[in-house]
Amino acid sequence: MSEELSMDQVFIKKLNDILEVNIENEHFGVKELAEAIGLSRSQLHRKIQKIKGKSSSRFIREYRLHKAMEMLQNDVTTASEIAYRVGFSSPTYFNTSFRKCFGYPPGEAKHRAVEAMDKVGISSAPQDIILAKKNMSQKKIILSTLLGFILIVTISYFLYSRSNDKKTTDATAIIVKDKSILVLPFKNLSYNKENQNFADGLAESIQNHLNKIKELKIISETILETEKTTSKIVKELDITYLLEGSVQQNGDELRINAKLIDVKKDYQIWSETYDYNLKSIFLIQSEIANLIAAELKMVISPSEIGPMEKMPTKNIEAYNLYKKGIHFSNFKTHSHGEGDKSIRYFKQAIEKDPEFALAYAALANAYIFSHKNLYVIDSVKFVEKLALKSIALDNDLAEGHAALGTLACFYGWDWGKAEKEFKLAILLDPNNATTHIYYSQFLFSVKDHFDEARKQIEIAIDLDPLSYMAITKSAYYYLYSGNYNEALIETAKLKEINKYNMYSYWLNLHIYKAQGKDDIAIAELADYYTLSSESSKNIDLDSLKMTFRKNGIRGIHKYYNENNIRIFSTPSNLDDFILYSDAGGYAHMGNNKKALEYLEIAYKRRCNKLYEIKYDPKFVNLRSDPKFLALLDKMRLGGYK
Repeated sequence: MSEELSMDQVFIKKLNDILEVNIENEHFGVKELAEAIGLSRSQLHRKIQKIKGKSSSRFIREYRLHKAMEMLQNDVTTASEIAYRVGFSSPTYFNTSFRKCFGYPPGEAKHRAVEAMDKVGISSAPQDIILAKKNMSQKKIILSTLLGFILIVTISYFLYSRSNDKKTTDATAIIVKDKSILVLPFKNLSYNKENQNFADGLAESIQNHLNKIKELKIISETILETEKTTSKIVKELDITYLLEGSVQQNGDELRINAKLIDVKKDYQIWSETYDYNLKSIFLIQSEIANLIAAELKMVISPSEIGPMEKMPTKNIEAYNLYKKGIHFSNFKTHSHGEGDKSIRYFKQAIEKDPEFALAYAALANAYIFSHKNLYVIDSVKFVEKLALKSIALDNDLAEGHAALGTLACFYGWDWGKAEKEFKLAILLDPNNATTHIYYSQFLFSVKDHFDEARKQIEIAIDLDPLSYMAITKSAYYYLYSGNYNEALIETAKLKEINKYNMYSYWLNLHIYKAQGKDDIAIAELADYYTLSSESSKNIDLDSLKMTFRKNGIRGIHKYYNENNIRIFSTPSNLDDFILYSDAGGYAHMGNNKKALEYLEIAYKRRCNKLYEIKYDPKFVNLRSDPKFLALLDKMRLGGYK
């Protein structure tokens, strides 16, 4: 054991010697250190992780900070100058990194030498420093702290001034606007085709790591099968970089290849092959994210580093089950039929690791988006406990707070709680498109804040330009406001993403009807049923066209409602989505009595779509009906202005 320890010490000393020579070179990172020591980046990462329990990038950063500590204790020069001497191009970033590492700013370093050295475990402080510390007067401590504060303020002002100078050459003061990365699904090169779930999960996890870096704009190619080619997506969204990769799994051994490509220059920036054990999967995700940041000359703040290096669970089996659950989850794909699979996988993940916070939040969301009423499959209190458990395990988990907000909105109708949790979830993870989508719908349907709802949905689309649900909401808002041309632009996008989904055709039916283009309106439905043989099984297209010609959209709604009752026998047998939709159909037909009958059933069941009724165009004919207004009051939605 002592021989192995000695070899480790020799290895670390060699790394330190290399870093010492290159201490002032801010561009000397993991890649350069690996080349200097004669290893691949993945080999270097594994070795440092084994010896020091930290990533390669963190090892380099902390070495620089320790050297800075020595300089500060010996009064070498000012803190801002020392920042440059140890390879930090930004004094502000140096200051925050230093505070993160040692617990106090650089200005206090000299007078807290013993405490600092003990904390980081480098070595004992020299005797003269200890004596100096003991003999230092209170007056000097106060003066030193004050000087340190003045220094920080001066540096901050200096950097602020430089950021407003158009001729500045300091990279940290330049806002780069073209750092957009499209993360493609990783290819599964394993013989087991089911490992594609793992490959998809790996790409998504790397994307989530990159999302923590504020300078980057991350775009993922959605799990939904888009009709667009990658080249078309790159061109339309003006993508700068492309991250693609492959995964080959053999038991617990992984071979991962990742490539970062500058698509505008048609140039491969780097390509790396990682040979890892499955247990190191979290290190791979963090390392690839750090490598991308380094290659693009980005500064990662301490507040961003923490979440990137955070391990969601130590149990790899639990993590794999969680990723399988995500693959089948409705709140990711927003499709019917796979919710039960996701719930099963999330439960198994929790069984493997009862402290897995993300799995609890995911399970809560899976129940919420299962397309079944929670009062049928389980109680709201049970789902709420799952979300609260996730937050108890990790209070900074945005997914847990988002689940609480969605639950309060969909089923609790507790508008204050919903708004509080949505805002907190966005604060914790501003790059989560799904949270912005549901907060947008909340603002639109509950708060009457239409302009803010539009802003939130635009944020969601900016974060995930291929989000079918976000673009659907956008089209819906345009339809409501009478901006039909804009609505049609959005539905055209929906068809490009997934031409087999009915929403775009149904929206177009209403848009064209509002424009007086009845023939085009019915042609939309005909196009859909021609494409989707599965959906057309219970539909007689000729009868549908005939009823439309006789009675317009009212006839369409009548046909669907009667067809649903024929299949499901009674309104009580309808699931939430169909129940709510048929209520809107009756309202559109002018059959207010039947519409209110359906809405009363939906109210008793706490239908998860009911919170949208106030401004849903389908219920415009009911807005003066006393029973409808009474229903709004019972839901604490208020009346109309």
